[in-house]
Amino acid sequence: MSNYPKYDKYTQANKKKKSGYYERIATFFQNTKRIMTVANKPSRKDYFLVFKICAIGIVLLGAVSYVLQLIFSIIPLG
Repeated sequence: MSNYPKYDKYTQANKKKKSGYYERIATFFQNTKRIMTVANKPSRKDYFLVFKICAIGIVLLGAVSYVLQLIFSIIPLG
């Protein structure tokens, strides 16, 4: 017996036989419909926040690579 009884329905032992193509497609479309009703479009503020985070990451990676390039051009290896 598992320590998490509410998750027993997800184990391999409790699974039925494989469902057919029709059931899989129907389940897929049901899940897609559920997700589309729950999902919402991000606001302009959210898009700008993601843009700022990505821009900061790109600038930081560029700065780190520039400093490393500078260091290794001054100190030759070998």
